[in-house]
Amino acid sequence: MNGLVIEGGGRRGIFAAGVLDCLTEHEVKFEYVSGVSSGAQAALDFVSGQVKRTKDVIIPADEGFHGVGFKKMFSCDIDKIAYEYPYREFPFDFETFFHSDVHTEIVVTDCSTGGPVYFCVKDDEKRLLDALKASCSLPIIYQPVKIDGKEYIDGSIADAIPFERALSLGCEKVLVVLSKPVTESATDYSRYKYVLRRIFGRYPELVERLGDRLERYNAQAKRLEEAVQAGKVLVLRPKETYVGSFEMNTEKLNRTYDIGYLSTQSRLDEIYAFLGLS
Repeated sequence: MNGLVIEGGGRRGIFAAGVLDCLTEHEVKFEYVSGVSSGAQAALDFVSGQVKRTKDVIIPADEGFHGVGFKKMFSCDIDKIAYEYPYREFPFDFETFFHSDVHTEIVVTDCSTGGPVYFCVKDDEKRLLDALKASCSLPIIYQPVKIDGKEYIDGSIADAIPFERALSLGCEKVLVVLSKPVTESATDYSRYKYVLRRIFGRYPELVERLGDRLERYNAQAKRLEEAVQAGKVLVLRPKETYVGSFEMNTEKLNRTYDIGYLSTQSRLDEIYAFLGLS
C-alpha cells in the first residue's frame, strides 16, 4: 500500500497544489492520503480528482483578495473556505470523494488532550467540512471547532507530518509533500505562552503541546529523514522560501504553483520507481 502525506502551511500550500495537480494529471494514485491544515484541503481535492481546485481556493479571483498589508494578511475567511466555496464558487465533488476507496484522513488536534485525531469521513458533508475547518484553525487567530461536543484546532500542533501514521496503517512507501524548505523552521508557539494560557487555560495539556511544538516538530523532521534514508519515504518540498503562510501576492503564488508542478514533473520517473509503479 502506498501513502501520500501533505503538510500544512496556509498559503504555502500553493506548492502542494502544483505537486498534486501534476500527480493527478499523470495518474499517480495512492491507497492512503492524509492532510494537515491547508494540506487537508489539498488532500480532499486530490482524492476527488479536481485539478486546479486547491489553487483556486488559495488564489480566488476576488478583488477583495488582492493587495498587501497587515489587515489583508489575516483576512482569510475560514468559514467561507470551509462552507461556501465547496457549494458555490468552487464546488467540491462530494460524490466522487465519498465513493472513492482511498482511505483519506484529516488531521486535527484535540484541545482536551493536545494529541492528534484522524478524521476519516465518507458519508457526511457537514462533518467533513467541520473536520477541514478544524484542521485549518490556527491557534490565536481562529476559534476551535466543535465536533461531537469536543473542540479541535490546527492538526499541525499534534502531528505536523503524519508519515508515521501512514506507516503504522500498513503503507510500505509514503510520498510526503512539505511546505517549507529544509532551511526554514516551524512556528515557535512558546513565544506566545502568555497569550495561549489566557486563551486555552482550560486546556493545560494543549498549552503544553503548543509550548514544545517546535521541539517536537524538529524531532519529527529528524525521524522523517531517517525514514527517507531507510527507503520508506520520498519527500517533495520547495528548495527555498517562495511564499509565506499569509502571502497575498498573486504573482508569487502562481509562480510557486508552477514550481510545484514542474519540479514534480521533473521527478516523475523517480516517483514511479519509488512507488513501484510501471
